[in-house]
Amino acid sequence: MIRKDGKARWTYTCEPCSVHATSPDQFRAIEAQQRHEKGLGHFGAVIGRAADELAKVYIETLRPIGDLMESISATFAPPPNLPHDPSMLRDRRKWGGR
Repeated sequence: MIRKDGKARWTYTCEPCSVHATSPDQFRAIEAQQRHEKGLGHFGAVIGRAADELAKVYIETLRPIGDLMESISATFAPPPNLPHDPSMLRDRRKWGGR
């Protein structure tokens, strides 16, 4: 964003990169903007910020699905491997007993 701050003071500010450039006229501010936006630092910052936002949306979209899958798997989970007959629980060879 290019704006005039005062007499003979033009400022270029790039919010994603936190770059501030001050120049005496608008033409040099425009040149500073073009120079900065052609660089790899600006490209990386913009792509990184977009990837972060995309990851947040992706996680928030999949979180309810994950919760649903956990509840379904808990519902259909097999029973614990214990015998129905309580006398077999005392058998130490297979069930651990007492």
